[in-house]
Amino acid sequence: MADFLQQVVSGLASGAIFASLALALVLIYRATDVVNFSQGEMATFATYIAWALMDNGLSYWPAFLLTLVLAFLGGAAIERTLIRPVEHRPEIAIVIVTIGLLIILNGLTGWIWGAEPKAFDSPFPNETWEVGGVTISQQDVGVLVICLITVLALWAFFRFTTLGLAMRAVANNPTSSRLVGV
Repeated sequence: MADFLQQVVSGLASGAIFASLALALVLIYRATDVVNFSQGEMATFATYIAWALMDNGLSYWPAFLLTLVLAFLGGAAIERTLIRPVEHRPEIAIVIVTIGLLIILNGLTGWIWGAEPKAFDSPFPNETWEVGGVTISQQDVGVLVICLITVLALWAFFRFTTLGLAMRAVANNPTSSRLVGV
């Protein structure tokens, strides 16, 4: 039974990460009607940027914040230069662009940082707790807490803010939303 509970605890943390990735895919799709096949590579590229910043002496949190800014600017630049010009073309054009971007970012990541794995520091302590014969790492708990906070923040944003409600309205019915000025 302890082995089963150990696998459940570890699986919850891994599952929370995959759920966060799925949530990101759904948010992008619902907001733009574009299935972004390059979204994972964009996240990987941003993670390597954070790793490079930390490898060059920046501590975790400043590197994290700077990476968020750089990823936002890069995403906005990609949207303006690559996605926006093909947004009113057939869906296959957007699919081809995002798959091409996936290949380009994958190659660029390997070219800049190489193919060998890199060690990435965790913001959480590397210690564990023993509860009823089950070892629970503080990193797993941290991942779960951050994922839950993110989901609750997004829920509150889409439920209680004017911008969030407008985004929900546009996602549900773009034509009606456009007609009423949203």
